[in-house]
Amino acid sequence: MRNYTILAAILVSMLGSLYADTLTLHFNHGATDNLFQNAFAESDHLSSMGFSLDKDLGRISLFAEGSFSYLYENPDLTYYAQDLGLDHVWVLGGKSGFYFSLTGRGTFYRSDYSDFNYGAVNAYGAFKSYLSPTSIFKAEYSLTLRDYRLSQFDSLGHALDVRLDKYFQSRTTIQAALSWGHKFFFHPSAEETVILSDSSDQQGSDSGTGQGMGRGKQWGLMWSSPTWASSDSDPGGQGIQTLTFNGLVAQGIGDRIGIRLSGGKQWSISGRNPFSQVWEFYMVENPFYDRFAWEGHEWGVQLTILAPWDVQLKSGYAFSHKEFPGIAVLDEEGFPTGAMRSDGRRRWEVRIEKDFSRFALFLAFNRIGNGSNDPLFDWQGNFLAVGLEWNLFLGDKK
Repeated sequence: MRNYTILAAILVSMLGSLYADTLTLHFNHGATDNLFQNAFAESDHLSSMGFSLDKDLGRISLFAEGSFSYLYENPDLTYYAQDLGLDHVWVLGGKSGFYFSLTGRGTFYRSDYSDFNYGAVNAYGAFKSYLSPTSIFKAEYSLTLRDYRLSQFDSLGHALDVRLDKYFQSRTTIQAALSWGHKFFFHPSAEETVILSDSSDQQGSDSGTGQGMGRGKQWGLMWSSPTWASSDSDPGGQGIQTLTFNGLVAQGIGDRIGIRLSGGKQWSISGRNPFSQVWEFYMVENPFYDRFAWEGHEWGVQLTILAPWDVQLKSGYAFSHKEFPGIAVLDEEGFPTGAMRSDGRRRWEVRIEKDFSRFALFLAFNRIGNGSNDPLFDWQGNFLAVGLEWNLFLGDKK
């Protein structure tokens, strides 16, 4: 933690010396009874603190963001993430604009999880145009290159998104979006097996099935060589392509009530995940689970109420059905059953927010039930989070 603090302090000092226009500090604390989101429920608390700095230099802006996350029962999962970048906005004809940013990122875990460490470069561009006073078109493209300590995770990702928003005098908003994504793994068939835990705590680690991943400290964490098999010593890279359609309808009721209905469908066009299993961690980034890991559909409904004293209350329900191409269901001994993993998830959320002039507070509770044909991923969990965000205006702009 001392090294992370020193790094953050150096960056804050560097940009602070430029008289940054805005400094934002945040602190979040979460508690859960299912950190690894599986049938072996394990409780933990997670605290996250961070900062963001912005400096307008006229033609371009500089920004930096840092975040340190500490887990109390699983401190080896503690990590620090740091972003540093620049961006620029071009106004085109009064009704359109183009935004571009270039960001470098580093993420650092403790030694037991150092295979998750990576350096990344992200290029992002967005075009936005008012087609009419009530219609907005937006197109976005991003390119992300990640270089992990464990080469099996190395990847190059592309994403292209187009979206159309339409607003009506009845306070109705309709949004439709189409997204294409491609992720290329440079070394998907690298012969590597990694075990994260003390060997004295490991059970069944010699099987090479990856069955212990995420089952809590007593099981350790492990993944083995990928499911893509090849007789070549160097088979080259492998890619995944997805196509996603999302829609949203929002309706304002008076000045203080709004309701939103959203849904989406995702298809796997080609390729599949190179790992033998896919794992989620609560509020902890990992290389296994992202938008390319699944195909299926999801939908949700959310009610927002602006209560007295401008307190914002949100409650919602969401359902998703996801299938994981290439991810086999394992039996209790860790052997494939011949079925592919399929999950159905239900999530209930309640959130309270209050925005003051210089800082904002929130309190959120989520209840998740995940049903799966893989018994390891048939689970329920409760997730509570509280947070504070504090904005400081240091320069001329506010």
